[in-house]
Amino acid sequence: MSAATRIAAKDLRLRLRDRSAIIIGIVAPLALALILSTVFGSAFDSSSLDLHYGIVDLDQTDISKAFSTALEGIESEGILTLSEFGDAAAAENAIEEGEISVYYLIEPGLGDAVFSQQEFTVEVIGDIDAPTSAQIATSIAEQFGQGISTGQLSVGTAAVLASPPPTAEQIGIWADQARQAGQAFVITDVSAGTRQLDQTTYFAASMAVFFLFFTVQFGVLGLLEEERDGTLPRLMAAPIGRTTVVSAKAILSFALGMISMTVLVVATSLPPMQATWGAPLGVFLLVVAGVLSAVAIMGLVASVAKTPEGAGNLASIIAVTLGLLGGVFFPLGQGDDFLAKLTLLTPHAWFMRGLADLAGGEEWTAALPAVGALLLFAVVFGSISWVFLLRRLRR
Repeated sequence: MSAATRIAAKDLRLRLRDRSAIIIGIVAPLALALILSTVFGSAFDSSSLDLHYGIVDLDQTDISKAFSTALEGIESEGILTLSEFGDAAAAENAIEEGEISVYYLIEPGLGDAVFSQQEFTVEVIGDIDAPTSAQIATSIAEQFGQGISTGQLSVGTAAVLASPPPTAEQIGIWADQARQAGQAFVITDVSAGTRQLDQTTYFAASMAVFFLFFTVQFGVLGLLEEERDGTLPRLMAAPIGRTTVVSAKAILSFALGMISMTVLVVATSLPPMQATWGAPLGVFLLVVAGVLSAVAIMGLVASVAKTPEGAGNLASIIAVTLGLLGGVFFPLGQGDDFLAKLTLLTPHAWFMRGLADLAGGEEWTAALPAVGALLLFAVVFGSISWVFLLRRLRR
């Protein structure tokens, strides 16, 4: 066993004995991931939506029946359940009893309004405690209305351009086209196969990589503590070089990070969280690359700070800033906007992106671009911190 490994093993025993690294590296992220997934996870779970709808058709024309038929088609896909009521009072009572969350009210005159090129209304009445269901119901009604409006425009345009004036048979054909336009929408349940983490996995991964930067600092910042306590000069007096001391602290940080990430990946994969991390080899490469990048960045902090306290404060600021910018609490930016590109300047965003690439059963090779980006962080910041730390020990 080399001198660097022996020093790192000694420091590792000390860190595990005082339990601070265990609390920061394992207990805190695991508890916070469990809390966040429990509190917010169901809010993004489509299976938890209360899509029990009702319809009150007081018009009973071909147009209103077309809307009912469209809803029944959605019901046949298993996305929602539909109940018919004879009047609004019965539907209101069903909402009060919790049987439905939303109902559609079609007043008399809808069909006449459509065929006479007039405005029409389909009312959506929803339970105040089910806003998401009401929004979905409103979107369905709006899309149906857009289809009817398109049909009205087609009929009106054809009637104006027709010469001689349209016959009753032609108007009937155009009316059928208008009704078909009103049904020209399909809603299906499509689950993303790739590049999308479920909420449990998202919170488990985000908390793991967020606290990783606090965990690895116990190793590299220990160099400053030994410098303050006077043990570093005695260590340097031993027949070992500066590179051995720096290597020992880097090995300690890497070991702490790997222990933390490994325990979190395994623990969150079990009940009650049951996170889905993806292909094991891809996850392993992401973890190794992520830990190396964290060690490199925290090593740079240790090389420029003057005191352990100052280094701890600076490390915390950097860890929180990178975490927020990297989207560990909530995704930042969409598509190709500036904020989305800015997040790629953080190891956190690449780690989460790599896991997203593994989602949906993708092969481990899908994580290689993110692994490469994380290793680039490790090489760049690691090289700078290595030079600065060696220069610090020379003084």
